[in-house]
Amino acid sequence: MESQVKSLSVSLSEAVQYAKLVNLADIIYKQAVKENDTSTQLNPSLKAYQNICNNKDYQALVDKDFMTNYNVLYNVQMNDIIFPGKFDLVYYGFIAQHNSTRDYVIAIRGTENEFEVIADAFFVPTPFKEFNNKGLVPSGFYDLYESGLIVSPQDATTQIVPLLLKIVAADPALMMPDAANVRTVVAGHSLGATLATYYAAAASTGLGKGLDLSVYTYASPMTGDATFADTYNNSVADNCRIYNVPDVVPKVPQYFENKVNIYTQVAGGYKIDSTQYPLVNPGAPCAHQLPVYQYVLDRLNGTDDPDILNFGDGGCRVKS
Repeated sequence: MESQVKSLSVSLSEAVQYAKLVNLADIIYKQAVKENDTSTQLNPSLKAYQNICNNKDYQALVDKDFMTNYNVLYNVQMNDIIFPGKFDLVYYGFIAQHNSTRDYVIAIRGTENEFEVIADAFFVPTPFKEFNNKGLVPSGFYDLYESGLIVSPQDATTQIVPLLLKIVAADPALMMPDAANVRTVVAGHSLGATLATYYAAAASTGLGKGLDLSVYTYASPMTGDATFADTYNNSVADNCRIYNVPDVVPKVPQYFENKVNIYTQVAGGYKIDSTQYPLVNPGAPCAHQLPVYQYVLDRLNGTDDPDILNFGDGGCRVKS
């Protein structure tokens, strides 16, 4: 079941730009895991951001001028509870401010795990407390969101006292003092898309109500039941939920009551189809990858950069 959606006019250039920022968070974490760099896995330095932006292997995937255009204010950590038996904080993304527009961006990466192997208990419904109604969301997603912590990058000149992300969502001006006067964009991929959705939901009903808030999500799973979705749709006016036709993740999770899945998608759906592009490997794993989303969005926006598909081992690019 999918919520009724209004017609959506999406800025493809923005969709590509914010995909690049989420990709940056994802690449920083993956690179740290690959190098067994536990410090960066927890709290990347500003130098770590610059190193990724400078790395020629990632030029097609990220905004190489990110550190010139943005000031990274905080890193976002969360308990890695999606992995069975793990309760350690790890890096999930960042909050940055554009140096000229002063707009804020919150970018949250996806997970390395497969949704198919997550225990059913992860999807048991629980109330989304910020809405103060009977809206339900998957308990595992919500627990992860509630664990969110914002911290200063390890080499930042000014160090803050760590603060829960949900407290910032309830009052964004606590850590983003210009929030009432500028735009805030929240973006996320896969699991990170659910977390971005919950942040926007909380901000839109707390002291952040009325702020200029935009949401860009890619490959988002279903984030709640119909009550949650309806409340979200009435609270967050500018929501762009981009989904790829062959991607299975936007069709999960499933939790049945009276033989009906209680979970549904929020509004703002924008459909893409990677099977229409001969260079993209049609396999299901590739359909979910953020660079594949980015490549299709770039093509729709009039740009053809096949190097976007060289990520990882290049397995999502059809060999000529």
